[in-house]
Amino acid sequence: MMYRLRIALRWILPCCIVVWSLLGVASDAEDQENVSPYAVCAHISRGDEHRIAQQELRRMREGGIRWVRADFDWSGVERQPGQWTFDHLDDTVAWAEAAGVEILPILDYDVPWARPAHQHLDAWLQYVRQVVGRYKDRLRYWEVWNEPNLEGFWHDKPDAGDYTKLLKATYETIHEIDPELVVLLGGTSEIPWSYLEGIYKADGKASFDVMNVHPYRYPHSPERRPLVDDLTRLRRLMERYGDAGKPIWITEFGWPTHQDRRGVSPPQQAEMLARAYLLAFQAGVQVVFWYEFQAPEGKADYNEDHFGIVHRDLSPKPAYTAMATLARVRPGGSKVLDRPWRTGDVYHPSWQCPDGKTAWALWHVGGDLACEFDAKGTIVEVVSHLGEPLELGSRTGRLRLTLGEGPVYLIGPDDLTLQ
Repeated sequence: MMYRLRIALRWILPCCIVVWSLLGVASDAEDQENVSPYAVCAHISRGDEHRIAQQELRRMREGGIRWVRADFDWSGVERQPGQWTFDHLDDTVAWAEAAGVEILPILDYDVPWARPAHQHLDAWLQYVRQVVGRYKDRLRYWEVWNEPNLEGFWHDKPDAGDYTKLLKATYETIHEIDPELVVLLGGTSEIPWSYLEGIYKADGKASFDVMNVHPYRYPHSPERRPLVDDLTRLRRLMERYGDAGKPIWITEFGWPTHQDRRGVSPPQQAEMLARAYLLAFQAGVQVVFWYEFQAPEGKADYNEDHFGIVHRDLSPKPAYTAMATLARVRPGGSKVLDRPWRTGDVYHPSWQCPDGKTAWALWHVGGDLACEFDAKGTIVEVVSHLGEPLELGSRTGRLRLTLGEGPVYLIGPDDLTLQ
């Protein structure tokens, strides 16, 4: 969905009051050996958002977000054959560095004189050399196209063999520039099993370093349209082709709050965000990019205008607070614990934080449910998915909790058993 150019008059929504202490940004000392998992998509390199990119990037950092995915469009740097311009990208890269947010650039789309790109590889690879060569020392991860399995983005009938031809040539060119650069498969719309298998059958395994999909679930929940099951199936597909060692990223994912039967309310969006990230982590996904950061809030019933976790004026929606809270209680470098994580419709995944503390997320799908847990060890903190402190009758032993759709985070107990 990373295609929209937005040119619009900006208007200011009523300002939201934010208690920043509740947002709990992730520590700057987070484990440098691990890639931070908290990421968003944003159109900061072009259109209306480019003019407010510095503000957006600062707001991302304040919310614990460490990655932003943005298009480095071919048509934006070569507007006429052989005429190259990089001012807008130079600014974007510098602004992200100043904010402490890493860019995942998308090498994407074609130009009128070289369409479709897979039939004009010489011209395409010249674009790749120009862009990657310019930013190789500052941007270490590169995504090759966006949703190439959709005709609207591929600009030709989608074909795994054609994409693999472009992917191979791009991978080789990027690694000629710097063999240490990391190449992501172009994030596919949904998880298209036959298309992904087609890439493997076309001998594409050696031409990407990170598997990458866009497994949208809306209007369903990530439990009712089982995200973990699909991601497990994806890992098995990779195993079948001897590719199980690669990380899996999700570079688009989200629930929109538009006024339509497929939309969710802003509070529900916050619940979906927290649960979807936790389930993706449970399935072994390394990084998740929420689509998207800013909601342009044009048409009330248009989904594309309402995926964002901040409003048009950059004031936070509840989902922003949910992201910031999760980034604090489950910081980068946290490790999934090999323990039961689901009992019926009660979910209770756990992880070990970089400081050694064990933490848990608890929620129930289908409405409020009174539960009892036995806790081994002392609970040092209990907060809602929005960072609100919660009270327990006891910090150890038998606990009584009413669980609902929004996760509750417990920090500290060594073990937790649902009764």
